[in-house]
Amino acid sequence: MRKTILVIEDEVHIRELIVELLQDSNFQVISADNGNTGLQLADEHIPDLVICDIMMPGLDGYEVLRRIRENLRTAATPLIFLTAKTERLDLRKGMVMGADDYITKPFTCDELLGSIQTRLAKQALIQQTCAIRAQLSQLNGFQKVPLRHTIRESHLYQALEYAEFELYYQPQADIQTGALVGAEALIRWQSRQFGMVSPMEFITLAEETGFIVLLDQWVIQTACAQAKAWQDAGLPPLRIAVNLSSLQFNHPHLTERIAQVLTTTGLQPRCLEIELTESLLVQDVDETIRRLQELKELSIQIAIDDFGTGYASLGYLQHFPFDILKLDQCFVRDVNTNSTNAAIATAVIQMAHDLNLTVIAEGVETEAERQFLLSHQCDVIQGYLMSRPLSANDFGLFQAAMINSSMSL
Repeated sequence: MRKTILVIEDEVHIRELIVELLQDSNFQVISADNGNTGLQLADEHIPDLVICDIMMPGLDGYEVLRRIRENLRTAATPLIFLTAKTERLDLRKGMVMGADDYITKPFTCDELLGSIQTRLAKQALIQQTCAIRAQLSQLNGFQKVPLRHTIRESHLYQALEYAEFELYYQPQADIQTGALVGAEALIRWQSRQFGMVSPMEFITLAEETGFIVLLDQWVIQTACAQAKAWQDAGLPPLRIAVNLSSLQFNHPHLTERIAQVLTTTGLQPRCLEIELTESLLVQDVDETIRRLQELKELSIQIAIDDFGTGYASLGYLQHFPFDILKLDQCFVRDVNTNSTNAAIATAVIQMAHDLNLTVIAEGVETEAERQFLLSHQCDVIQGYLMSRPLSANDFGLFQAAMINSSMSL
């Protein structure tokens, strides 16, 4: 299928030149001579990429970019700026706002096509790469279930009945002070029949069969009860994060169920964080906003998980009542040496802070990565640099040790 490119350029000869070049390169092209018309076309056609001049009468390129990122239909669309100058401040302004590239006039055909192909290829590779890395990360530390064993729905119900599921908790720390501020609850399955089973081996089946709703409810109940137990043991309150599946999020009684768990466990709502993925959020935007607002009325925290790997973009954030943005580990890895990851992480952190969101960086594994994130005002880190996921007992000992260590300083 041919890619559709929207060209917004007020200079007729430049616009016609770009349109002709793109058509000759087998792109489907739509064009506009001003920002207002361009925004209308973008909303109507949802192009694969936008090329926009910065200096235009009426709406300039920056305003066009801002409105494209605010529109839920176009928020994730890549945008390349055309500019007659290359001052550093102008480049930074556009990149912070969400521009994907700059091309300086006059430009060659190869420069324009190269930028377009690179951006389109990167758009596809980002999701593919992050998905692969996420799979490898989840597989790390697990034994792959032999192919001769077939996990069925009945095995999942038996696992729940026989208490084979267990939650592990990965610590989250304030990047400036190192203080423990939260933990993410991660499910593990120690099967009597299959041994240690990776979530990748059973989560899909759980979702396909609907068992995931029951499993999610067990996770929320168990995590909240454990968080309250740590508090009752004299440890300071922490924020406990749990992931919600699409089926659970869309359950008609979700809010009531969570409220009941908080009541029965006695956990303060501010100590519970619900993590939602990007793909879940864009399935039905209006219904998603309604459900999120219901959850917010409980005074719990809401986070967008693995940001940058799905279908949303920064433009979505202002429409949903989030408290926390989790920067995916594929953008954190080697952020101190990888210029692409550095640019993405820096822009995401700055714009998230502009929206008053707390930023948690996932998958921090080296001190150099932590130092980079610290210098760019990231708020919280999570990853093997601090700790691997821990059992409930080990996590309690870990928290107590951190408290004793800080008191001895």
